[in-house]
Amino acid sequence: MDFLQAFTPIALDLIGTIVFVAIYWSTDNIALATVAGVAVAAARFIVTKVRGKAVGPLQYLSVVIVLATGVATLITKNPQFVMLKSSLISLAVGGVMLSTNWMAPYLPAIVTENLDRRTIGWASAGWGILQILLAASNVVVALGFGIKVWAVYAATVPNAALIGGFVVNYLVFRLLVARSIRARHAAQAEQATD
Repeated sequence: MDFLQAFTPIALDLIGTIVFVAIYWSTDNIALATVAGVAVAAARFIVTKVRGKAVGPLQYLSVVIVLATGVATLITKNPQFVMLKSSLISLAVGGVMLSTNWMAPYLPAIVTENLDRRTIGWASAGWGILQILLAASNVVVALGFGIKVWAVYAATVPNAALIGGFVVNYLVFRLLVARSIRARHAAQAEQATD
């Protein structure tokens, strides 16, 4: 399992957010940034479906939330709503992560064949808890600081937490998969000598 190969689907799922933040920071235009972010997120979803790739519950939820909150942002033009909607999204995503097997479309066969379902379930729940913590911290920053501070927070902290969580998840799964393969090979070698 190559790190870049494993990280690519996650990075592609974040592309709408990255586009939103980049355009907002460069233009200070919330409407333009919202339209661009929504368009990129929707295009990512459509391309995935057209290519016939598996689309998990988290990806469906993500596109629905991006479209709904994008439209609401354009209608309200309220900076507080824009800042707080991240918390609503994180809570919804956290709920899905805590209640479904959302990791399935992201895991290569080598992982699912070598790890216990409970281990994958614990990792999935950990991601849900992380999303809920990010939702709470976003509320604190959105209500306690201005939109510019929040924009820096929104562009860095959640993405850093998600990337850091991904790296830890990747390394732990890689270690556990390697251990499982070694144990299976050792057991096979022992049976062959008996």
